[in-house]
This record gives sequence, C-alpha cells and structure tokens, in this order.
Amino acid sequence: MKNECAIVQDLLPLYEEELLQVETKQFIEEHLKSCKECRLLAEQSQIPLPAKVEPGEPSKKMIRKITLRLTTIQIFFVAIAFMFAMGTTIMNDNAGFILTYTILGLVTYLFYRSVLIAVLLAGVPNFIWNCLLYMTDLLGEFYAESFWEALQLALFSLTIYLVFTIIGIVIGFCILKIMEEN
Repeated sequence: MKNECAIVQDLLPLYEEELLQVETKQFIEEHLKSCKECRLLAEQSQIPLPAKVEPGEPSKKMIRKITLRLTTIQIFFVAIAFMFAMGTTIMNDNAGFILTYTILGLVTYLFYRSVLIAVLLAGVPNFIWNCLLYMTDLLGEFYAESFWEALQLALFSLTIYLVFTIIGIVIGFCILKIMEEN
C-alpha cells in the first residue's frame, strides 16, 4: 500500500493538470477513494496560494544590490557607446567604427537580448555626438553650412553606424542560437 501512496503522490501534480492517460487517472481516483492520507494531500494541493507574497528584508537587499550592479553595467555601456561615437567619427576618416560598432552591437545584444536596446545604445550616443559635432562650433569649425545639411550628415552617419551595429546583433543572435542547440 505504501508503494501505491508514493506513486500516487508523485503523480498528483500531473493528475491535477489532467495530463495523465485514462487508465492512470482511474488508478489514482480508486486509490484516493481508499487512502485517507493521499486524499488529504490531494485536497490540500487544491488550496490556492496567497496572491501576493511580500519579499523579506534579505530579498529586498538582494534586489537592490542586483539593481545597482545592472545600473552600473548599463552606465558603463552608455559611456562606452559615447566614447565610440566620439572616437570613430566618419569625418575623421577613421574606419575603426566598423569593428567597434559591430562589437558594440554584439555585446549589447548578448547582454540585453534585445535588438531595440542594442540599436538605441549604439544609435542615440552617436546621433547626439554627431549633432554636437556638425551643428555647433564645439570643436572650432563647422562641418556644414546649414542646419539641414548638418542634420543630413548626422542621419547619414547614424545610418552607417547602425548598419554595423545590426551586423553585430546578427552575429550575437547566431551565437545565442548555436549555444541553445548545444
């Protein structure tokens, strides 16, 4: 009888979810009619859990600590993106942006697993820097003669950077798919 109890107790979650074959379901129902202990256990498993469980103080500290670490990492990524934007401007005839933005797209996609965040993290700092560079006299000279020409330069530059960022995202996506298959 004890062996039957152990088997029935192991199968109760599947029984409650109605995932058992008809014969197994009938076996459990017959056993529950004759075994008070298993019937009580089955009844207790039907009681709903409380809707909201308040985390204790250690949990709150742990969540705060994790949030602080993630925020620090995010600030680091934004700072790196701004440095890439400043150091690899197309107007400097610097082709290093090809590799750096591909790596930035790859790393941010692998970390966040979000195309939108990876594109924003690579694109927004780049666009801001290019607007400052092309639309102001911040560096001592104007690259454009009008606001519209400067905006076109900034958008053209952004487009080129985003192409390489998306290449990095695609590489990251492929890496994740390969890791999932293994």
